[in-house]
Amino acid sequence: MVSCRRFVRTLPRLAAGCLLVAAVGTRAHEPTPDPLLSYTFARRHLVASDAAAPQLKPQFGPALVLGGTPLPEPETVRGLRFDELEEPHRVPLDASVRSSMLPQREFTVAAWVSVDQPKEWGGIFSAIEDNGEAEKGLVLGYDQERFYVGLATEGGSDADGTIEYLRASKPFVRGRWHHVAATYDGQTLTLFVDGEAAATSTRQSGDILWPENFGIWLGGYRDTDESNPHQGRIGDVKVFAVCAKPAWVAHEYEDGADLVALPIDAAPIRRLDRGVPPRIVVKPYLQWGTADSMTIMWETAHPCRGIVRFGEDHQCREERIEAEPKTLHQITLEGLEPDMLYYYRTLSPVEADDSAAAASAAAPLATDVRTFQTAGGPNDPIGFAVICDSQAQPEVVHRVAEAIWEFRPQFVLLGGDLVTTGTNKRHWTEHYFPNMDPIASRAVVFPVLGNHEQNASHYYDYMHLPEPEYYYTFRRGNVQFFMLDTNKDVSAGTEQYQWLDRELAASDATWKVCMHHQPPFSSDDDYGNDWKRPIRSATLGDTRAKQLVTLYDKHAVDVVWNGHIHSYERTWMIRGGKPVEEGGTVYMITGGAGGHLETFGPYRPAFQNRVRRGHHFCYVTCFGDEFDIKAFDDQGQLFDHAVLKKPAAGVDR
Repeated sequence: MVSCRRFVRTLPRLAAGCLLVAAVGTRAHEPTPDPLLSYTFARRHLVASDAAAPQLKPQFGPALVLGGTPLPEPETVRGLRFDELEEPHRVPLDASVRSSMLPQREFTVAAWVSVDQPKEWGGIFSAIEDNGEAEKGLVLGYDQERFYVGLATEGGSDADGTIEYLRASKPFVRGRWHHVAATYDGQTLTLFVDGEAAATSTRQSGDILWPENFGIWLGGYRDTDESNPHQGRIGDVKVFAVCAKPAWVAHEYEDGADLVALPIDAAPIRRLDRGVPPRIVVKPYLQWGTADSMTIMWETAHPCRGIVRFGEDHQCREERIEAEPKTLHQITLEGLEPDMLYYYRTLSPVEADDSAAAASAAAPLATDVRTFQTAGGPNDPIGFAVICDSQAQPEVVHRVAEAIWEFRPQFVLLGGDLVTTGTNKRHWTEHYFPNMDPIASRAVVFPVLGNHEQNASHYYDYMHLPEPEYYYTFRRGNVQFFMLDTNKDVSAGTEQYQWLDRELAASDATWKVCMHHQPPFSSDDDYGNDWKRPIRSATLGDTRAKQLVTLYDKHAVDVVWNGHIHSYERTWMIRGGKPVEEGGTVYMITGGAGGHLETFGPYRPAFQNRVRRGHHFCYVTCFGDEFDIKAFDDQGQLFDHAVLKKPAAGVDR
């Protein structure tokens, strides 16, 4: 066992600008090792910069380039609070000096933080690359519930590196100050939360395996294709090239007792004060419609008891009112007639005070009248649209949404990556909802999670779906849809795999359609593993999603829709991994709703039927034994057409 070098305590007071010598046990007045990097997040340390981004004066290391301006708070408030940044805070080091500013074997990373917005991949310190099977570096962060540390070392990695993620045994408290630290002595990795060891592992050993090209970031999980800035407060962050004793970590926590004693502040950062002008943040949109119900959601900047007025004509004579004031409104209309057209509008009263019963002194904010159609019977004809990847370019999303509405679909499938950054609320309120309004206010959108949603709480707040929401099924006409999350493990034996196996076996629908974000079959460069390399090394599809193909073959799934790749691809019918003339599954990538376009590789796999580069959508009609798929560009021009028919009696799948 490699023992930690003696590491004496330093005082973590946020006001301190230097490290102080203190005693540990009987070893008094031992010199404190200087950290490689140390930053105290306080307003007096903010420095003016010629660049657009503000900077933070360091205790050790270069000036920190902040990802944005901290929220305005009194000087007496501890730490700096950040909200909805595009980027974390960057340690500006070029490649020639970057390695000298990071530990090579032993390390200690310690920080005081509070979390306002939990997220799947939250970060405090990151110097990492985690892309597919290539995993290298070090990250200290948190997920939806717990703090974690991730580490790749030479002794615990394959050729591309393997990061081991070690998670705390207990959840953190949202809005409360926590002390988080990770130590490593070359053989043992330990995660500490609030002065106590929360998890430990000996599966890593040897020197740290750093990526070839990477950045050093504070207040966020960041690599070349992911940016998850921290939302909450940061007190200080320190990085040492030595392994701290547990006693030092405990003393750090004890010396921050005044932080721990502060009241929990879990309120949203952008609190709705009386001075905030009442307004509609997100216009009404439809969720989870059935034959006899429809859910209408919208968001306001002011809390109020939302009202939905609806009816079978534009006068909307019926009314439903929320029981309590809210900002995110959700009203489900029940007892509706199947296959019926309804008109609706919402009203958002400006209440005189905080009482739910207060009479409004001002006219309520009213929206225009829109329509929706309830679902029909189990054998009725249906028409629906399919899109994926409505991220990155709002103007394209709006154009696609308007083109879709020209076909008057009853509902829309959306295969993930609704937004560019799921943890950034503005990407929902300013990009997704305003530009999806032409269709989302008139037809129910049934989504699945993409990697860009980051499993963020915004997705679960804005979407109203059956529990657990990241997978579900529904039926329209004689088609049953199975919606999955392939960002999670979907291998045999997992929750989703077993659920899908049961649900497909139980379905008596004529047609079975599955949707998830990552494609099992793709000839795009993403899965060609760089077209300059031997094609023998290409995966030609997402290896995780490929694990579901066994179920698609077993249960005779007709169509699988995916996104992730920002282009269009339709396969031949596939069974057993090979093209077949009958009795197979068609796999379709429709990732053209807004993301920046991608290009297919020069190799044409046997499964490839039709590819096209361009923004697009699909419009599908189904009745009886015929399933008709048409693909249109964002101007509404047809560029592909396929008709599927059920095999004649006696054909064995």
